[in-house]
Amino acid sequence: MSRYDVVVVGGGPAGIGAAFSSAELGMKAAIIERHGMLGGNWTNAYVLSILGVYTYSGKTKIVGGIADKIISRLKKAGGTIGRSGNFVPFRPAEMSTVLGTMAKEFGVDCYFSSVVSGVSIRGKRINSVKVLGKNGLKSIEGRVFVDASGDADISHLLSLSPMLGKEGTGYHQETTLPFRIGGVSESEYIAYANKHKTLANVVLRIDGSIDRIRILKPLISAAKKAGRLYLPHSDTIFLFNTSRKGELACNATHAPIINFQDGKEIAEILEDLRKQAVSVFHFMKNNIPGFADSYLMDIAPYVGIRETRRAVGEYVLTKEDILGNKCFEDAIARCGHPIEIHDPKLGTYYIHLNAGDDSWYHIPYRSIVVKGVDNLFAVGRCFSAEFEAQASARVSGTAIAMGQAAATAAYTSLSSGKPIRAVNIKKLQSLLKKNGAII
Repeated sequence: MSRYDVVVVGGGPAGIGAAFSSAELGMKAAIIERHGMLGGNWTNAYVLSILGVYTYSGKTKIVGGIADKIISRLKKAGGTIGRSGNFVPFRPAEMSTVLGTMAKEFGVDCYFSSVVSGVSIRGKRINSVKVLGKNGLKSIEGRVFVDASGDADISHLLSLSPMLGKEGTGYHQETTLPFRIGGVSESEYIAYANKHKTLANVVLRIDGSIDRIRILKPLISAAKKAGRLYLPHSDTIFLFNTSRKGELACNATHAPIINFQDGKEIAEILEDLRKQAVSVFHFMKNNIPGFADSYLMDIAPYVGIRETRRAVGEYVLTKEDILGNKCFEDAIARCGHPIEIHDPKLGTYYIHLNAGDDSWYHIPYRSIVVKGVDNLFAVGRCFSAEFEAQASARVSGTAIAMGQAAATAAYTSLSSGKPIRAVNIKKLQSLLKKNGAII
């Protein structure tokens, strides 16, 4: 049986924040990851931007620590130009390479192509998890566990009745399958967008290159009506430059999901989303100036899922907390993203924070501490929050910060011999700040 101080389930942004921070604090850490690389939705579902490090306006930095280290390494590897507006765009190959290298340097053990299929608990403490891989079942023992699975897998396996979907309805946010287009003539498109502002727009960087573009509803609606575009759940097409001239990531496809646990449904969703991606590419190539010589680079390997199960913590973050810019005494991170919902009936819509787009609210420590277990955190998109609150706080910058907070609390708990819910909050906050976190 392998033994660790901190066992992290899930190698996405939240899991990386937890594992890397654990190692940085001198603890032995492991990541159990179902895919074959680190990065989660970043690298497997091509969510090719780190959103949430800055407020929605892009004016104020609100996440630091491990996030800064990842971005710095990504810049050196040529995978990002750094901040662009309110997010940090990047290329997936460089991201997966950088994360793998950092895990190796930190001494984090990664178990790829592996899922947690069981949990051993005595009293209120988890002792180990059963990990299913190609070689069968393996027990991994830990002192503290961090659920960064995105699906609250540990809460589910422990029958802790995690929250699921939108309260009162059970429906989930729509899924997305991003893709990349190369060979775009930026100058041609810019000229077109400036001339036809009701059909397309463009945001430029300081050097005059494309930052992001959007093909607007009149053009999309006409194309769909004429049968030239298959995009059943969207009325705009959004693209942004990841780091190289003429290379754009496209985030336009949508598909509803009912049962995220059903492999057959996932396969059907992926097939439909790929059909949408190919249709969008051909529409752009055949109809939008600047795209005539473009080519489809690649489509994300896996579907991007925004919300499924959420753990029930010592505190459930609410919509009112978020919109009211609430500050908490047990704060461990900030988030400044509006509520962003991809609704299967209403489409995509935003509800902005009451104090404006340069404001933020706190993530309380109690919302990452799973209720009823003495050594289990839930971070990232499966932390303890209402459906609409999660629709704001799920952004990856905030997820990294939650992971770093969980690791730091694990260190504080193990050092003091106290359960995670009883750690000294002031000491936790002080250590987080010492290691670059912004609270």
